[in-house]
Amino acid sequence: MDDVILDVAQKTVQTWPDLALGTRTARPKAWGALAGHGVAALRARLGRPLTDVERRALWTALWREALRPP
Repeated sequence: MDDVILDVAQKTVQTWPDLALGTRTARPKAWGALAGHGVAALRARLGRPLTDVERRALWTALWREALRPP
């Protein structure tokens, strides 16, 4: 599952680079929007709602990817 979460996080940051930059620069609402896109993408990929553990793992992966220098 970790590979799927990491893949979704990487693709989300690649698809929404403006939101990743906004997250790095603390632009209001950028993180929430990026996280929302990531959650929607993982939910679509798994075909079901996420568990709390999966959602938190995705958030962690998204933070790491978003904060990585371009």
